[in-house]
Amino acid sequence: MSKVKITDKEHKRFEEIFYRVWHYQTFGYDKHVKMTDKELTRVINSLKQIKQAHQREHDIIVRHYIGKVYYTTIAKEQGVSEGYIRKLAKNGAYYFLQIHDEQ
Repeated sequence: MSKVKITDKEHKRFEEIFYRVWHYQTFGYDKHVKMTDKELTRVINSLKQIKQAHQREHDIIVRHYIGKVYYTTIAKEQGVSEGYIRKLAKNGAYYFLQIHDEQ
């Protein structure tokens, strides 16, 4: 299996962004987790772009980080290994951050 394209530091930043999106979607605006309308719009636009270029990675990211579906469940549904799904998710995070940083 080939290596993932994202570093641990970048992946942590990606997870923090998606934690804020999930928190906003679940609880709305909160004094503990800041998410402005501008940031939310930027994330949504980045997701739209990654969906066009990398559909499978987009679906895994959204289901895992927003829908809270385990990698194991996704792997069983698709008939592949959990490691492969994790690799796709990390590569999707890499693509997302590239698009997100360009905006």
